[in-house]
Amino acid sequence: MTKNKTIILRHILIWGLYIIYEILLIQISVGLTTSFFHLAIYYLLNISLFYINAHLILDFAFFKTRRPYFIAGLLITLEIFVFLILKLKLDSILSGTGSISLALTLSNEKLWLTNIFREIFFIGFSIAYWSMLYMVKFKDKNHVMEKEQLRSIAKTLELENKYISAENAYLQNQISPHLLFNSLNFIYNSIHKVSERAGKGVMLLSEIMRYSLVSSEDNRTVLLSQEMEQAQKLIDLSHLRFEQQLFISFRKKGRLKDVKILPLIIITLVENMIKHGDLGEAGEPGHISLTYGDGVLVFKTSNKKRLSSPYPKGGIGLRNIEKRLGNYYPDRYKLEISETNNNFAVSLTLNL
Repeated sequence: MTKNKTIILRHILIWGLYIIYEILLIQISVGLTTSFFHLAIYYLLNISLFYINAHLILDFAFFKTRRPYFIAGLLITLEIFVFLILKLKLDSILSGTGSISLALTLSNEKLWLTNIFREIFFIGFSIAYWSMLYMVKFKDKNHVMEKEQLRSIAKTLELENKYISAENAYLQNQISPHLLFNSLNFIYNSIHKVSERAGKGVMLLSEIMRYSLVSSEDNRTVLLSQEMEQAQKLIDLSHLRFEQQLFISFRKKGRLKDVKILPLIIITLVENMIKHGDLGEAGEPGHISLTYGDGVLVFKTSNKKRLSSPYPKGGIGLRNIEKRLGNYYPDRYKLEISETNNNFAVSLTLNL
């Protein structure tokens, strides 16, 4: 099977799972009153909006114009209006009226606001999808260039320390995804007035990304208090995502002021727990603890394991953490992972 066919099949599978999930949610919550034929037409319209926005409007605005953000905003506004008219026309055809009254429709504020919010929802995900595609391509290209440069210098210089720094930088995702960050700001400006919860989620994600950009600079270490603040923002973002049905106990002990550590270590461990843990029961919350004293930092997470997870269990994040710790804290760290049929725990000890 060719690479393009594999990508197409993955897209079809993801859309299929999303549509099934949404239909089941509607059926359970309010009951499904629309026929499957009508649903197929509406989903086809929304999926078309998703790909037109990503591969026509954004590609054109960012790769063929000199004012990409202005052009993108203008075209997306026009796109929202055009697809709103198409949607309302489809409603009239499928309902059997055969025509629409624009004045009557505009007077129904709930109707057009609902349709506009639906369009913004798909456009927002389209922007994130397009930004991730661009970031991955740029990162892969940049990584290849870094490896070639290291090979060339290694012929004449002793590069052990420089190679370790380059490896750390790559594992830490030092490539700055400015395009994705700017796109998240655009999404926030587009939706925060329509949905405060969605806007807050986008802003938290933007702040976490800003921290990852700053922390990947050459200073190598960051204040522990900053790392903990970003970990808390990640938890807050997850609370929004799961509508507060996420239970985590977070305890800190010791004087953390002026303590510095390697960045994105604690955040990755917290993210790993949220991604793979079953944290939906108040009686069995996930536990996070941090203790610092006499130059020794102990960070622990423990959680109930999720029976099934949409994420692969490759352990890549934990392996990357161990490599970075080994490079920066040789013989000064201890990373222990314990796992049973029901529980998963990580313990990190750093001699600072």
